[in-house]
Amino acid sequence: MDLNLEKICEYYKLSEEEHKRIGNSINELMLSGKVSEQRPIAIIDIAPPGSGKTGLNGYALKQFKNDNLIIVNNDELRPFHPKADEIARVYPEYYIKVTNEESKFWTDDLMDKAIECRFNVLYEGTGRKIEIFEKMISKMKGYKIIVRAMAVNELNCLMSIVERYEGQVEEKGWGRVVSTKTFYKAYDDEMLNTINTFEKAGMVYTVEVYIRGESPAEPVKIYSSDTGEFADAGSAVINGREKDRKIARHYFKTNFNKRSLNSTNFTEKNELLEKINNLYNGYSSDVINNNIPVERHPEEAELT
Repeated sequence: MDLNLEKICEYYKLSEEEHKRIGNSINELMLSGKVSEQRPIAIIDIAPPGSGKTGLNGYALKQFKNDNLIIVNNDELRPFHPKADEIARVYPEYYIKVTNEESKFWTDDLMDKAIECRFNVLYEGTGRKIEIFEKMISKMKGYKIIVRAMAVNELNCLMSIVERYEGQVEEKGWGRVVSTKTFYKAYDDEMLNTINTFEKAGMVYTVEVYIRGESPAEPVKIYSSDTGEFADAGSAVINGREKDRKIARHYFKTNFNKRSLNSTNFTEKNELLEKINNLYNGYSSDVINNNIPVERHPEEAELT
């Protein structure tokens, strides 16, 4: 951690009393009205930034009676930091790291409380650190555990990251952006290794892979462990990403390419825009295989 970031983290660090008070408030809010289950379900959504995990979460929520599902998402807990808006406005490049000093503990505590009460729970992550998931799964005795991964091409993910940032700036005056370095740590081998480890080790009930559908909360399943359309979950993700390239190129050409690299002095956004342009130009000269089989599963019934 560089010296400047270390000082900023120390400045915004909460007292132990305030930290616990906010954590308790989060738990009370998120667990209120939920009902314990004899055999609860745990869903782990894994995908890189910008791929559509929020839509995948919404899809899951519709599968439970009376929305009886607790969604645990570290990013959604960051704004509970009393100075979150100030941190994002003054230090946008450090927002994630500074707020994470508090939110990671709130996230773990909420997850532990949900499992302890045997509530249905959904945890959202990028899949980078399998140790986090292994520790979590070890506590889920008697849970039916489903892992869901999104297969979205890198170009589409990066464009979504930029659009989300721009929407936040327009709405709130500041926005959160993910650097290309952080994105590719999640997009490359780590996510694929995580889901393949889950599947091969038999750690979970099933691993499913989805691509984007007609709306964010209507993703399309292209693979599950019990039906095996591809060799394994990792292969399904790779195939789904490849299939998505044509869609990404079309979206860039028709909607995205009006942006200028000089439109902002925000370094990380400019890096994203440069990478997006390079990807599009590279894809334009590629021969893309559009004959990859992608089977659409029938819409899933309520989870039990």
